[in-house]
Amino acid sequence: GAGGMVTALIDAGNRMEVTWVAMAMTEGDRVALKEAQQQNEGLLLSPIRGQKMQLRYVAIPKSAYRKHYEGFSNQVLWFLQHYLYNPNEDSAFTRRIQDAWTNGYCVANRAIADAVNVEIEREEGPAVVMLHDYHLYLAPEMIRKDHPSVIMQQFIHIPWPDIRCWHFLPSNITHAIYSGLVGNDIIGFQTERDARNFLEGARTLLEGAVVDFEEGAIWWQGRRTQVRAYPISISVTEERRVVESAAGKRASEKIKPLLGEQTIMRVDRIEPTKNIVRGFQAYARLLDEHPELLGKVNFLAFLVPSRQALPIYQRYDVDVLKIIDEINQKYGSDEWTPIQAFRDNDRTRALAAMQWYDVLLVNPIIDGMNLVAKEGPVVNQCKGVLVLSRTAGAFQQLGKASIPTSPTDVAETAQALYKALTLPEDERVAKAKQARQAVERYDLNMWLTRQIKDINEQLDRATPPLDTPKNTAPALAAGVS
Repeated sequence: GAGGMVTALIDAGNRMEVTWVAMAMTEGDRVALKEAQQQNEGLLLSPIRGQKMQLRYVAIPKSAYRKHYEGFSNQVLWFLQHYLYNPNEDSAFTRRIQDAWTNGYCVANRAIADAVNVEIEREEGPAVVMLHDYHLYLAPEMIRKDHPSVIMQQFIHIPWPDIRCWHFLPSNITHAIYSGLVGNDIIGFQTERDARNFLEGARTLLEGAVVDFEEGAIWWQGRRTQVRAYPISISVTEERRVVESAAGKRASEKIKPLLGEQTIMRVDRIEPTKNIVRGFQAYARLLDEHPELLGKVNFLAFLVPSRQALPIYQRYDVDVLKIIDEINQKYGSDEWTPIQAFRDNDRTRALAAMQWYDVLLVNPIIDGMNLVAKEGPVVNQCKGVLVLSRTAGAFQQLGKASIPTSPTDVAETAQALYKALTLPEDERVAKAKQARQAVERYDLNMWLTRQIKDINEQLDRATPPLDTPKNTAPALAAGVS
């Protein structure tokens, strides 16, 4: 979303010459592609003054796109990598996976690889290719076959599960994913655990691979691939700019009347991995166990509809709305509505609101990172306390600054909420400061800088480094979720 991958790539465009290669997802994208093909060799220029970014859209047949994006990327990889994959679906599931793989995922990766190859060949000097996320696991190997010496790096935004999860998939698919990814010079993950899981998988699946866990490196078929952890972060200055903008201040004033004596908040896409239903169940349990909080502790939820074309997301959306209604009916009154939910995509309002939480609940079943856990502490003005799942990637950096909880234990989450609400003032101040400073120290700029440093080590010493005006133009191929 805007706070994650897209923001990161736009920030890259402010620092270096970039060609962003992306799949045409909408009819508007396809129209823009046709116009660009007629006017500018298929390239669209960034409308942002001073930004050296070009965009090349790639179009594939709509049926292939649906099989790639919905059929395989979001129904198979997303759920598998978030430990929510169900191998007991039905007897035809493997056949559908193979169809989505062959006629969707492979087709899309081939198209992106071909477009990146075109951009590499347009460059006068060496290019750097930075690929993003789970939609493009095959592209590195495809690009490498045509350009053996190109520098390639790929960052995976979602968790990387242990090898047992990958064994649920057909073996031809799992092997192709691993052999595709080690076509990169560098693979980046959110956490050290993700990186180690990948190394273990490579040792198991890639015959003849030599894996060095201490160095974080794989040698296979004459190539060396580095495996690194780069925990993604946020642009602290940008988040605060949004909050201080005129729109942010207007949104803040509209939120203030909805605050209680104390206020719990959450900001999430409506999807099963975010564990929204259990979060509300924990709030209900909190009110049951502490009736003195009735009418005093409000819950504001900012919920963004997500992937509404997929039935499982549609069902989860219904479940979320149902639990909100049940809690409001059971605990509410004419004078008090326990849960106020906003179901839209208004990032300015969500950021502005987070200035005023007393408790921020971030309880995903599992997340690659979860940037809400980082956004809240840098904009909050109320010494707000973070309640955070131990299984969120952000826990690696913010665990000690939060009240931890198990994502599947409603009782423990209710206890964590109560502890956060009743934490002594000095502890609230200390935890809020610790979380804020942790994010400020390792912001989005640091995330990108660390990657560029490692990429530069791959380049010939005679090549100008990427943060100079004379750099070559990397082709950024971005999978957008």
